[in-house]
Amino acid sequence: MLKKTLISMIAVVALAFTASGQAPAQKNWKDRAEYDLYDAITKDTAPASRLANLDKWKAGYAQSEYGDVRLKIYLVTYQQMNNHRAAIDTATEILKADPNDLTAINEIVGFGLTLVPADPKATLTPANKADLDLVDKTAHYVLENGDKIFAADKKPQGTTDEQWAAAKPTMQKFSQFTVARAMVAEKDVPKAESELANTVKMDPTNAQASYMLAGNLLGQQKEHPDKMPAAMFEYARAATYDGPGALDANTRKQIDAFLTKAYTAYHGSAQGLDQLKAAAKTSAMPAGDFSIKSTVDIAKEAEEKRQKALKENPMVAFWNETKENLTGEKSAELWESNYKDAALPAAALGFTKFKGKLVSADPETKPKTLTIALVGEAADVKVVLAEPLPGKMDPGGEISFSGSLKEYSKDPYMLTFEVEAADVEGWTGKGPVPARGTGGAAKKAAPAPAKKQ
Repeated sequence: MLKKTLISMIAVVALAFTASGQAPAQKNWKDRAEYDLYDAITKDTAPASRLANLDKWKAGYAQSEYGDVRLKIYLVTYQQMNNHRAAIDTATEILKADPNDLTAINEIVGFGLTLVPADPKATLTPANKADLDLVDKTAHYVLENGDKIFAADKKPQGTTDEQWAAAKPTMQKFSQFTVARAMVAEKDVPKAESELANTVKMDPTNAQASYMLAGNLLGQQKEHPDKMPAAMFEYARAATYDGPGALDANTRKQIDAFLTKAYTAYHGSAQGLDQLKAAAKTSAMPAGDFSIKSTVDIAKEAEEKRQKALKENPMVAFWNETKENLTGEKSAELWESNYKDAALPAAALGFTKFKGKLVSADPETKPKTLTIALVGEAADVKVVLAEPLPGKMDPGGEISFSGSLKEYSKDPYMLTFEVEAADVEGWTGKGPVPARGTGGAAKKAAPAPAKKQ
């Protein structure tokens, strides 16, 4: 849309000098024949025959005082014939004499990149690189000299003050985008990133620039994974923005599908994606504190949290991790490989006894089974004793134990240990406690349970 607006505006400028059918004053024709050629050319609406007469004029009057006028007519003629190679070469000649000629500037900025291979894998020739350099320099000239190019005395005939005032920012926004696209064509990734970001900042409505910036950042993920959040933001911008300068609905839909897949892979879930889209729809660039946690970040934070919990209360941390493992998707696999028949707790875990509150004893006197709430108020452990404990103990008292893990239930969650009476501490019932090994099952050493995968 920006380019179409720009080209329409410049077309008025380009043809303004032919509108009156008069050549500029203060110059002299070499003879009547030269004037007749000029007159025929300005009245000819067919580009091909006009070009033939231009060549005839140039051949017969190479040193004409109207050489500058002839160049401008050549430029318009080549433009009408879509011969941008010849048009750009002509525009370059015009700018040598008048660096602020808007028609010539527009040809180079608007069409110079059409001379460069569109395939990003194509090898650039020296001629391609020279064209890119010309485009880049001309676009930068527009950004740095807008007041000269769009001075009041340069306003074309038939152009209103409002149109002329709007032309400068329109041309400069387009020139900035052209600089960015030139850097993309040159495969200069850092400069392309910088110039695309400048384009989006200068013109937040340029969704195409946002999309290109997203691709640039995504392409750097191997060397710079820290740029992925910004890439996601710009994809979200291109997918959600629907105002002036937006991409078409079908393209936005395709980008949205890609974003959902990429975001989920990066973050580990779609959590936060809707908030990202909402933010990107109202802002073309992310806020300074914007971030998205990657699966690596999340795993690192989880491990740090785990290590902190282990340090503060290793028993509770181990128990919570065990519950997470044995209630998850791989619970059966983890039970067989890490928990079944394991002698717990192991000294390597940082504690040698589990400690919890007695919920019930069965039977109440001389029990052989204790139900314990290890973490929280709900019973989650069943202690099966080889020999009964003496006497009776009221619920709520603190019990410590170690033993062999024999059974588990996911719902309701419950772990069953076989424990020797001598490995129970805190029992307050009266009478002698059976000695270790008088009938209880021997513990089978097992490695400490692995962290959930």
